[in-house]
Amino acid sequence: MGFSQPVKAPQRDGTSITEHTARMSHKTRVEFDCPVILVGGGDVDWKQFEYAAGLGAPVVAVDSGADTLRDAGISPDVIIGDMDSISDTRGWPASTKIFKIREQDSTDFEKALYATTASLYLAFGFMGQRLDHSLAALHCLVKYRTRKSVVLIDCVDLMFIPTIPLVIDLSPGTRFSINPIAPVSFLGSEGLRYPLDGLTLETGIAIGTSNTVTESRVSVTPVNAEAGDYMVVVPNANLPYVIEWHTRQPSTSR
Repeated sequence: MGFSQPVKAPQRDGTSITEHTARMSHKTRVEFDCPVILVGGGDVDWKQFEYAAGLGAPVVAVDSGADTLRDAGISPDVIIGDMDSISDTRGWPASTKIFKIREQDSTDFEKALYATTASLYLAFGFMGQRLDHSLAALHCLVKYRTRKSVVLIDCVDLMFIPTIPLVIDLSPGTRFSINPIAPVSFLGSEGLRYPLDGLTLETGIAIGTSNTVTESRVSVTPVNAEAGDYMVVVPNANLPYVIEWHTRQPSTSR
């Protein structure tokens, strides 16, 4: 499975992507016509990163995520942030574009989301280490859920917020959790050990942690899918399935 736009993946010797799919716009700083990888300064599962990069996704470093990539011998296409955490903005190849955003009312992760457009964001390095940073990343996932398709990937799990009825291929035995953002009622589900039919989940009352996939296809149908009122959490080894599901959907990026 690959993305529809041909993009050369980053080389491990530190050279940058040479074929870009980004363009400048007066409305947004950078527009991508394909899925994009965002890298923050937290923990990165490099195996999953290599998979995504191998599909040809351009790489955007988010402030200190540039140091994370430099340590791995990777030059990003773009560096975005207020540049208060990156060790040095110098020394990058000319093909790496740097965009400093000075405002201090948002996190660097949010800056990267509002200053770009892309059909899908694969976000590494925004979970783990500092708990407040992890919570801030979850805040962005919720805030932009109807405008951006974002997958947060840590070293164990990944999470995303569907805004349409979910029908996704997964391997039987996969751990499958649903965490409500707001009260959410379900018309039904298929392919799960514990069906969601007729259930209402709400934080502080009832959640759907550690369900199990029983069939090769899982469907989840909430009463109001467009609201995006729940997160799906699965092990990050399921990234190929999650990317495939997202790339079949209409883009929500603005």
